[in-house]
Amino acid sequence: MSETNASASDSRGGTPPIGLVLLLCGLLVICFILLRFPWDSLGRRIAWEISHVSGARVDVPNLTPALTARGPVLRAEGVTIEHPAIDQVRLFALEIAPRLSMSWFGGDPTLRLWAESGLGNIDGILRLGDEPAYVGQVSEVELSRLPLRIEATGVRFRGLIEADADVALAPNGTLQGRVEFESPSLVIESSRLPIAVPFSRAAGVIDILESGATRIDSLALEGEVLEAELSGEISLVHRTQSPPIDLLAHIRVVNPTLRQLASGAGLDLSPSGETDVRVGGTLDAPEMTSAGAPPAAEAGRDRRRRQ
Repeated sequence: MSETNASASDSRGGTPPIGLVLLLCGLLVICFILLRFPWDSLGRRIAWEISHVSGARVDVPNLTPALTARGPVLRAEGVTIEHPAIDQVRLFALEIAPRLSMSWFGGDPTLRLWAESGLGNIDGILRLGDEPAYVGQVSEVELSRLPLRIEATGVRFRGLIEADADVALAPNGTLQGRVEFESPSLVIESSRLPIAVPFSRAAGVIDILESGATRIDSLALEGEVLEAELSGEISLVHRTQSPPIDLLAHIRVVNPTLRQLASGAGLDLSPSGETDVRVGGTLDAPEMTSAGAPPAAEAGRDRRRRQ
């Protein structure tokens, strides 16, 4: 064996494989995090940030490290959220994983959150700091428990909903972003409707603008009783006032009995049970104006587009 080959062989035998070195370094980092990270301070920071965004009182006690199928996480027990609109919600499970990001050096830590509660579940990324933001999924949300501020309208929503959210809290205190949602079990009840109206599918996209107004880019409702497509805007005002609304709806009454009732109430329906309605006024006192039945050709195009 040549001297060169012997030296190379000795060098390979005396140096640990690079994979083992990386593994050991990773384990050392994990141990450092588990033993030295200020968990109590982080728990208080997370609670403060969520309280700041939602207006709720959040308590995150007993934040401790744990190893799970997701990897190293922080697990919290006994987390409670108190809000006047929803009373108190207790989280069945909350797991947090600090994400490796340069934002930590700027004082804006980024966290991965998993939470399960009686109100709904979340799975996404939370960025703390001067402009808190959340990007992720919200699922198994019961609409009847959400603080929608529509009690005075006589309208009530029931059913489960799931959504993909990308929202942030601006320095001026307004929420901005985009939410895409879908529900397989939406039910709408109203004092203006003789029966509760169920929908087998509801899907829509909402933009929360810089002004704080809510723009409904699209909302499609499908059911055996009623079908509708809705778009428009809900303005932002002080919470002591009712927000002005400007919505346009294309409605198709599927149920024959309800179609007769709608015609008797003054709605100008096409032979296929379709009409356009503009909704103005305020959220507490909506004013509906029938724009009349769409032309036959346009109604036919709408039906083909939905098919």
